[in-house]
Amino acid sequence: MSLYECASLLEDRGAEVIAVAMEETGLSEARLQGELARTTGQLRLLADVKPWRREAGGIVTVPVPVGRVAVFAASNFPLAFGVLGGDTASATAAGCPVTVKAHPAQPALSSLLAGIGSQTLPGFEIVYGGPATSIALVQDPRIKAVGFTGSLAGGRALMDAAAARPDPIPVYAEMGSLNPVFVLPGYDGDVAALAASVTGSSGQLCTKPGLVVTPSASFARSLADAVAASPTHRMLTPHMASAHADWLSSARAHGEVVAGQGDPAPFAVIVDSLAAAELREEHFGPSVVIYVGSEVPALEGSLTATILAGPSDLDSARSMLPSLMSLAGRVVWNGVPTGVLVNEAQQHGGPWPATSASWSTSVGTESIERFRRPVALQGVPAELL
Repeated sequence: MSLYECASLLEDRGAEVIAVAMEETGLSEARLQGELARTTGQLRLLADVKPWRREAGGIVTVPVPVGRVAVFAASNFPLAFGVLGGDTASATAAGCPVTVKAHPAQPALSSLLAGIGSQTLPGFEIVYGGPATSIALVQDPRIKAVGFTGSLAGGRALMDAAAARPDPIPVYAEMGSLNPVFVLPGYDGDVAALAASVTGSSGQLCTKPGLVVTPSASFARSLADAVAASPTHRMLTPHMASAHADWLSSARAHGEVVAGQGDPAPFAVIVDSLAAAELREEHFGPSVVIYVGSEVPALEGSLTATILAGPSDLDSARSMLPSLMSLAGRVVWNGVPTGVLVNEAQQHGGPWPATSASWSTSVGTESIERFRRPVALQGVPAELL
């Protein structure tokens, strides 16, 4: 049994997996096909990572698995962050058996993927249920670490439960992220890619730009119009759809709302102040806050921060870069933060409240290190090593 066999079986049953995922999530076939390829690719990539070994002064340090890992499947990436997603792959690659908590919004898909995992991954388990099941899983003495992608409230509840154990364990939680975009005066690029980044997958991506800061009222208007004109599809759960509708209603009190048609309705709110706290918070769904101003606001930690700049903006960008590196785990230059590459250099994490462990990543080969710990062997005879 191996990650490679898991990837192959997942590909073999890909049509069935995508059909079930479409039914339960509302995500498009094209989106899910791309996500399936990402999922099988990361399974194989992490399988190929060789354990490191360091030697100096008669000491040999090697990594050892921490033990069974609890993985909480995410709703917005049902494959890449789901039952057989990155946390399951990285924990398995570290040598840890996995117990997955299925997402309650995707029971059929979870069951289908669990069948593949049970056939191919050593020690694989799955549990179903609500919040009580989640807390019980974290409290299970067999569990030695947790991988979670979801809400800030959910992540904090798991962290509190893990800390209250007789033997506290680490929780690697990815939670909320505003992913600010800073548009500098010399930028003359098109707004289409940025609007698509806001509304793609109906704005249900953890790296969706939630705030755009621009000195240009005309850029703000063009972006708002492009967002409002974007297509959407049904959201992952009724609760998420209701929260988006509530945000559209309350956003009108803060500035000019430019909204389109559809359910959910894509919209932008153009503001001249970010004093209201909810303007600086993550809102799941196809929406964005556009702040017309030149000051960089004080923001909480984020997964990403993006600079859109022209050649004349290099000095300004140079002065901004250190603060953005303090703010986010990944800084994007003249691009969009959605579309996270899976490779050896990727960092998908960030300061609180984006994650609970800003030094770690949940994407890329370094994600394995969350579930291993170093052990130094001092003076141990070479034949025992």
